[in-house]
Amino acid sequence: MSPALSYAKTPDEDRRTMSVALFDNSRPKGHGPGSPAGLGPHKLRTKMLLVFGALMASYAGLAHLLNARPLTMIVLGAAFFGLGFLGVFVISGMITRPIVLLTRTVERLAGGDLKQRARVFGRDETAILARTFNGMLDGLEGSFRELENRNRVLEQDATKRTAQMDKDAAERVRVEKELRLARIEIDHLVDKRTEELARANNELHGQVLETRRSEDYLQSSLDRLERSLEGTFRAMSLTLEMRDPYMAGHQQRVSGLAVSIAQEMNLAWDKIEGLRFAGIIHDIGKIVAPAEIMVKPGKLTTSEYQLIKDHPRAGFEMVKDIAFPWPVAHIILQHHERLDGSGYPEGLIGDAILLEARILAVADVVEAICSLRPYRPALGLDKALEEIRKGRGFRYDTRVVDTCIRLFREGRFSFRKEAETPAFQ
Repeated sequence: MSPALSYAKTPDEDRRTMSVALFDNSRPKGHGPGSPAGLGPHKLRTKMLLVFGALMASYAGLAHLLNARPLTMIVLGAAFFGLGFLGVFVISGMITRPIVLLTRTVERLAGGDLKQRARVFGRDETAILARTFNGMLDGLEGSFRELENRNRVLEQDATKRTAQMDKDAAERVRVEKELRLARIEIDHLVDKRTEELARANNELHGQVLETRRSEDYLQSSLDRLERSLEGTFRAMSLTLEMRDPYMAGHQQRVSGLAVSIAQEMNLAWDKIEGLRFAGIIHDIGKIVAPAEIMVKPGKLTTSEYQLIKDHPRAGFEMVKDIAFPWPVAHIILQHHERLDGSGYPEGLIGDAILLEARILAVADVVEAICSLRPYRPALGLDKALEEIRKGRGFRYDTRVVDTCIRLFREGRFSFRKEAETPAFQ
């Protein structure tokens, strides 16, 4: 590729390049404005003047010499006229022939043949014009060839671009087709998955309904079992009360007070439930003691008192193998323990005693003092509260005592009146 085609030119640069080339080629070598040929005797104008001057000088000389001979003057005049006509014909042919050649060259050039050149030779203005015209044609042909080459390069580039664009279009069509197929496949998968999810949702809904029915049934069964368990506990409590009429309602009232204290202390629901059931049968171990000792109006002997003190352990042994969801057996075992270790049957101290057992201990003491016993009359609520106040912090749990006293002082709990009289008289 030529240097002129090494980079793409703008249309203005093309026109500027062509103008410079034509201007440079229009100047024939050795015939610039300062050259001698520009003013030499070889121009057509100089030739015509010289011929005309020579003829006129010859005619004047001959006319002077032959002035006395008119006929001779006529003949010479006719001769000079003939020579002048011939000179004009020759000179006019010299002038018109190059112009005709130039005209024919221009006509062929107008037909698109850029290889045509004006064949005019000589050193006059017409020859200079022909050489200038030929130089212009050379410039035009060079520019045309350059434009052809550039156009060829542009056509090749356009062909490549068109091929690339066709390739890109085909690729775009292929990608669009694949995308449409992928979208159809995705829609199909989505529909299929939606149907599966709908079936799974229906199955899950059925399972949820079945689970709810099962939960309702289990809850109903649990409620029945709980009522049955509570009924069993009450039956066990009643068995003890039938042997000792002074114990009538004692365990129920202790359980009610213990539950109120636990609720006031914001204990968890499962702890409160365990405490309630343990309170209902906390003295179940007294069933092993002889009925005569339970209703004896006088002071108990040491051996009789020891039998009474064994009732927490006896109650523990009676219920320890029952799979309660709460530590009922240990609450029964520890409900006569005291913080300072003065309680029984194991003499536990402080936090070794379950919180439920500490609550049950305070409720048991308050209810026992408020109730009638075979060996003393009912001492009343004030005496009972005074007793737990004295033991606050070293025999009874501080929080439990404060909560119990607050419940009674604020009137949010009270025992029923039948607590002051035995069930059987």
